[in-house]
Amino acid sequence: MPDRTGTGLWADLALTPGTVQHTVADAEGFDDVASLLTAPDVRRIIITGNGAQWHVALALWLAWLGLPDTPVQVVAVPGGLVARGAFPWRDGDRLLALSSSGEFRDVIEAIEAGAPRPIAAITATADSTIGRAADARAMVRVDTLRARTHTQGYAGALAAGLAVLARMAGDAVLGGAADNAGTALARLVAGAASLPPEPGRRPHAGVCVGTGPAWPAALHTALCLREVSILPVDGFETREGATTGRFAAVPGFIGVTVAGPRPDPLLTEAAGVLADAGAHMVAIDGDPSTDPRLAPIMALPRALALAIDLALQTDLDPDAPAWAGAYDRTSRRA
Repeated sequence: MPDRTGTGLWADLALTPGTVQHTVADAEGFDDVASLLTAPDVRRIIITGNGAQWHVALALWLAWLGLPDTPVQVVAVPGGLVARGAFPWRDGDRLLALSSSGEFRDVIEAIEAGAPRPIAAITATADSTIGRAADARAMVRVDTLRARTHTQGYAGALAAGLAVLARMAGDAVLGGAADNAGTALARLVAGAASLPPEPGRRPHAGVCVGTGPAWPAALHTALCLREVSILPVDGFETREGATTGRFAAVPGFIGVTVAGPRPDPLLTEAAGVLADAGAHMVAIDGDPSTDPRLAPIMALPRALALAIDLALQTDLDPDAPAWAGAYDRTSRRA
């Protein structure tokens, strides 16, 4: 079987720690976005995105919930809820749009349909439609995009978003976590590169579970398995995985637990429930030296190693999936 490290997707991942480090070191536009979102007239921030960026939005919302004495309310909503003017905006709302390409159709429609001004964005493309429309932009470094599955844009958006939140709340601990994200990620990429190929038969479906900040990590792991391995895999919060998710677990399924940096009895319980139902279990362990809020990108190397291995088992191309054209037609402005 071909080596995962020979794929364009893995080459993109290998550069991701460096692009994340450049993103937070440059901090381009971070102060501008933080100032816009904490202006005196702001009461509520709506964070939105699609796919990987939707998972970043959830992770930022969870991080904000855990901060003390936050100055404004933050709500994460999927992009489809703001499309075509459908969202019930209130006085004092601000939009924080997440889009690496800056061309996500639903967000563009929200802006054109009258989303409250001024607008903030986290993007890798300043000259995109969303980038030009934004009044403040936090810029993410993306050096390569050899594959269709995002690595640098996804990880960079989370690090940039956490850095912006740290500025908004004046939280030095969260700011330090964002500053160290690239260094922590580099260790995990190196470790995942040397993992042996995933053994056994290819599963026919699966579930991924994670607790707290690892919940968006589980959602994104499931997305990677759907995008790269072309497997029907769902992501769940841990307790949902142990209850609702277990109904799908039968022999031939794969169950993936995504851990944070600390022991999690609920995750251990869920793993046992899924295994008892017949799922083959794979554990994505947390890094005990990292901040829990970095879990969505700390899980990325192991998640992609698993997804690429399962794709290569059946000669799928991890870099050029068959769904790409249909996705572009529905996600981007014609």
